[in-house]
Amino acid sequence: MEETSRYLILSLEGESFAIPIASLMEITVPRGIQKDAKLSEIFEGRLEYRGKSIPVVNLKKILKLGGKPGGSLIVMKSAKGMLGLLVDTARELLEAKQLPAPVPRGILNPSLAYYAGILRSREELVLLLNEDGLLP
Repeated sequence: MEETSRYLILSLEGESFAIPIASLMEITVPRGIQKDAKLSEIFEGRLEYRGKSIPVVNLKKILKLGGKPGGSLIVMKSAKGMLGLLVDTARELLEAKQLPAPVPRGILNPSLAYYAGILRSREELVLLLNEDGLLP
């Protein structure tokens, strides 16, 4: 029997990205984000989530995309702890029977730890985000 992996497809400025469902804690709207001057410019602030203060990242700033912070908040876990991601939309779930293809050399800077591979969702290619590489 083939093993199936599940991913959440996100949209940012019309581009598609994915995160593994295993990292997902919750999808919600961004409310109660408090600015924190100690955080770098990629962060929008901190949020109280189930009794813990977690950093909230503007994913567009990390990926160097333009536009305002997204209207959906993805709460996820990574090796560095819990994290909130602001995205435009959480679009759909993808069940993939294939492993993600590696990002070809020369396409993206290999020093960028944000990407874990490429997936196919219907007729489009989707960049799989490395949840452990999003924070500096």
